Amino acid sequence: MLREIAKDYFINQNYNCAETMLHAINCYYDLGLTPAEVRLMGGFGGGLHAGHACGALCGCMAALSRMLVTDRAHTTEGFDEACKAFVDAFIKKLGSTMCYDLKLRYRNDTDRCLKTVELAADAFEEYAAMLGFAPKA
Repeated sequence: MLREIAKDYFINQNYNCAETMLHAINCYYDLGLTPAEVRLMGGFGGGLHAGHACGALCGCMAALSRMLVTDRAHTTEGFDEACKAFVDAFIKKLGSTMCYDLKLRYRNDTDRCLKTVELAADAFEEYAAMLGFAPKA
């Protein structure tokens, strides 16, 4: 289950929320991303380190892009709709896309934003299944 992989990256390996989601999705769906490519997510954790767009959401969107974009995002048929639908699914599951809102709901001093990461993993796994993506065997 994606949430267990995400928990390991977040808690045991101490990645931020954005790095965690891209690492976990890369592992679970065998996207073939390198560690250097995943490091690109470093600046997205903690809502861009400023409490804005949730880093877990950003990591999920990076993975969704890897899964769907064929050449360029704006030339990939249906990509805009897929992104909007995932954001809607994320909001339905977590209640917001904003880090500062989600921290108020889910963050604690013991395991930081683990609950947000777990819920984001659930939202992504459900959405990917709806699109027909299955985890690696």
